[in-house]
Amino acid sequence: MNCPVQILRFLATSLLCVAMLSLPARAQDLDAALLVADRVLITEDERLVATSNVEAFYDGIRLFTDEIIYDQKRDELIINSPVRLSQKNGDVMIADSADLDSKLENGILRGARYVLDQELQILSAQTDRVEGRYTVLRKVIATSCQICGTGIPIWQIRADRTVHDREEKQIYFRRAQFRLLGVPVLYLPTMRIPDPSLKRTTGFIIPKFVSNTVLGFGVKVPYFITLGDHADVTITPYVSPVTSTVELRFRKMFRHGYLELNGAVSQDTVLPDVQRHYLTGFARFDLGQGVKLDFDLETASDGGYRSLYGYSGKDRLGSGITLSRVKRNVFFQAELLNYETLRDNESNKTQPTLIGNVTYERRYQPSRLDGETRALLVLHGHKRVSHTDVIGRDMAKINFDLSWRDEWTVGDGIRLGLLTSLGVESQTVVQDSTARGRTVQTTPAIGATLRYPLHSTSSDGSRYLIEPLAQIGWVDGSPSILPNDENISTDFDEGNLLSLPHFPTKEWRETGVIGALGARWERFNPETWSAGVTVGQIFRDTMDPAFLANSGLKNQTYNRILAMHFTAAWGGFLQARGLFDRSFETVKAEARVGYAHKKLSVSGTYVQLDADADENLAASVAEWSLSGTYKINKHWTANGNVQYDLITDRAAKTGGGLNYKNECVTVGFGATRSFARSTTLVPATTYELSVSLLGFSTGGSGKSARRTCRK
Repeated sequence: MNCPVQILRFLATSLLCVAMLSLPARAQDLDAALLVADRVLITEDERLVATSNVEAFYDGIRLFTDEIIYDQKRDELIINSPVRLSQKNGDVMIADSADLDSKLENGILRGARYVLDQELQILSAQTDRVEGRYTVLRKVIATSCQICGTGIPIWQIRADRTVHDREEKQIYFRRAQFRLLGVPVLYLPTMRIPDPSLKRTTGFIIPKFVSNTVLGFGVKVPYFITLGDHADVTITPYVSPVTSTVELRFRKMFRHGYLELNGAVSQDTVLPDVQRHYLTGFARFDLGQGVKLDFDLETASDGGYRSLYGYSGKDRLGSGITLSRVKRNVFFQAELLNYETLRDNESNKTQPTLIGNVTYERRYQPSRLDGETRALLVLHGHKRVSHTDVIGRDMAKINFDLSWRDEWTVGDGIRLGLLTSLGVESQTVVQDSTARGRTVQTTPAIGATLRYPLHSTSSDGSRYLIEPLAQIGWVDGSPSILPNDENISTDFDEGNLLSLPHFPTKEWRETGVIGALGARWERFNPETWSAGVTVGQIFRDTMDPAFLANSGLKNQTYNRILAMHFTAAWGGFLQARGLFDRSFETVKAEARVGYAHKKLSVSGTYVQLDADADENLAASVAEWSLSGTYKINKHWTANGNVQYDLITDRAAKTGGGLNYKNECVTVGFGATRSFARSTTLVPATTYELSVSLLGFSTGGSGKSARRTCRK
């Protein structure tokens, strides 16, 4: 063997040793791929032949095959056996044979199958790698569906030529044909889709088909637009024989916050002379030092628009801006709110629409005095649009409250709590000739609480608690004769059994002597079941007219509260509470029961409210609702819901749906029926059909629902 050949063999052997002993990072420092193989030899025409378990590495690219011929003169790798090429991002290319340069960046692969992110697979007669960035494929079939034997995929894209740009993460098809179950349904001269690794890109999103008995059959075609790395907008035209609608969504992330706006504008034949619209938005910003800025926006042209189009069923809209700061011993919040009612029996002129609140509370724990001292300052004001006397009443108030509280253990485990407070309130009322214009009131209060917790543990590890509860309190003064605009939705439940006072706003106080008696029982064992029951009643020496009838707090002897909860390891749960009068007739009740385990999830609710004109509740309410989801198998899921009005003895709303998902497609069909009727609402049935193709970024991933081929 001549000298040049000996030198070449020595260099080849040295290269092999370096490949086997070096870390992958070392390969990036070389100008050619590193080879590892069971056998290596040098031919007389100065070619290096590596056979058996051959691997090549270069800049994160790994190649696996049975034989590689390295032509030194042409700096080319010749592979005549099946080859597998994997990128560092997880993309895989499998071919029958290949000719590549020594950097694995340029070359030709024959009979190749290109698999992106273990989902989208592209089959081609020939594949060219260009500059390590582009993959050019000819005579292409692309799909993310599992193909078994000679089966036909659910969907596929056929094209004469396809280019995958790895840097832009885009796949371009030329003279493309889209097929469903092998049948051509769409021809496009050019087509672009994002590869699975791209999270955001401008382009169309899969359409949704909607059929509504009022709006007719329509289609929604969303178009997603990226506005840099931190913002985007989605424009969705919605067209049917009855409506022309444009839906918009805008999102933006900031360094210390986020913003999202959703809205729509419609022109339809339901209200032909009105341009219908809605807009909602929310934002939160972190201003530093624990300060948060929150923003909410809700508005609509009419009460029935959002419900008919399926955007929302809310009939009271709230907008506002809030500045808050929460620290261990300090709470601060300032908010400006605006409310808009869409209800037929309410008017925005006579409802408080503009509301302002400022709350500052500080907690002290002085070293010379046990317990905790709190100082609370509240500023509040609300305004009505109307200038009519009484119904256009506007109010403003300032309240300061100083309190001290502590707890001790006395006797044989009895817990004694003591609370004292002094409140000073100044209130101004305008546009109401029946109320005093300006008042100042000072209210001292004191209350004592007794608890006697009795604990035990059973042989199975269950822990039990029985705890009698009692409270006695006194608040100086007589019930307020001022208008009550802020506390018309007061509830008595197990959470405020021992509260003093029982109003939701801290600046409003009940007066006189107030007592409470109750007890609670708890069992806790997460391995079997846990449950709890609370009973209680409140007594007072005078009646406070500020409490409404449905609150359970209006009379001197308050309604009795009964609350219970239950959870089981097998998936069942129950939550219920109710208020009962002296005859043990139900005044107010609510319950929720359900089961969630493995394939089945079902829950039901029941609500009962008596009529109360002060709460704008002209008639009693009693209804139940049921909803559930059942996962039939790995691919099929069914869901349904029903809401039933027991007063009118008819369904209020029903719905159901069926969803199918595998590795390449998601199909959802749903139907809802609303029976509500008002001046702006009409009964309607809505059908929705949505189809999403999976395997690339806009469609989502179907890895969890991948099908397998039977052997």
